[in-house]
Amino acid sequence: MLLPDFFPDATRGVIRSIDSQDLKVAGINGLIVNTYHLLSQPGPSVLKSVGGIKPFMGWDGWIVSDSGGFQMFSIIQKNKSLGSINKDGVIFHLSSKGGRRKYKITPEKCIQIQFDINSDVMVALDYFTPYKAKEEDIKLSVDWTIEWGKRCKDEFERQCKSRKLDANSRPFLFGVVQGDSSKRERERCAVELEKIGFDGYGYGGWPFDADGNFDLEMTKHIAEVTPDKPLYGLGVGNPQAVVDSVRLGFSIFDCVLPTRDARHKRLYVFKKDPKKIKDIFTETDWLDFVYISRERFVRDGSPISEYCDCHACKNYSRAYLNHLFTIEDTLAYRLSTIHNLRMYSMLMEMLRKVVAK
Repeated sequence: MLLPDFFPDATRGVIRSIDSQDLKVAGINGLIVNTYHLLSQPGPSVLKSVGGIKPFMGWDGWIVSDSGGFQMFSIIQKNKSLGSINKDGVIFHLSSKGGRRKYKITPEKCIQIQFDINSDVMVALDYFTPYKAKEEDIKLSVDWTIEWGKRCKDEFERQCKSRKLDANSRPFLFGVVQGDSSKRERERCAVELEKIGFDGYGYGGWPFDADGNFDLEMTKHIAEVTPDKPLYGLGVGNPQAVVDSVRLGFSIFDCVLPTRDARHKRLYVFKKDPKKIKDIFTETDWLDFVYISRERFVRDGSPISEYCDCHACKNYSRAYLNHLFTIEDTLAYRLSTIHNLRMYSMLMEMLRKVVAK
């Protein structure tokens, strides 16, 4: 795995409007899928029968499988009627194939499903701290994250043994550092997870401060209290936040931001030739946005970005993309998504060069 890197969210085994070949051409090396969303469709048994998510979606790059904790807990915390959380795991309901089914996800079950997904990097089940949590809620989320982490690790080792996977053939397992806004609880979580022993550690919970800005202080704190292993910014996708996180020691990122923004007509561009940016860590004004549906692009014959070599920029104009969105043709989604992902892959190429120095 080339690090640092950004993995787009192929939550249900697909990135809307583009296929695996588009991803490769855009320079994408890996994807993240979601255990929670794959649970009902197509289901673990289907994925197991075809050899996992990679052959299922025609992808041969890296795959990270998220535990789905964020999705499960967010839904339940917003609406208690949809499920419950206890020390043993999570119970929730999903609509599937015209009906409504009850699911129970324990730490052990979470790992078993991820082995059916057959991912390269698995994420242990963690207790996502509720928004604006009280001190006792934060402590409980850390307590259960640690306990579930231990159970996930034990099940992971059982699965590896039963499948005769050695240190070279087994997937990686990441623990998740919870603790919300408490530096003390973040450190406690990191220390206890280190005792269990994981291949890497993720930034769990909301990565934003009270003002809604990316929390650089907590990001730095987590990097300082975790072992010297790969750090994963779960859900971190703002380009500047990615740059700042790499500077602080993080090396893996995922987010829906670039693909969702592409479908919502916001395209990412470099303000200057990225080849002339000597140190992305010290640059303060390198990112810009093209809101492609605006009137001023109706007759703009230039590419989305003069500094981009993606399929969209090499073959189509801003005017054409504006037209596609105006007539609501789905080709607009494909071209915009390809462009945004290529911009991210170019950014990661720059960051790898800086880190390697």
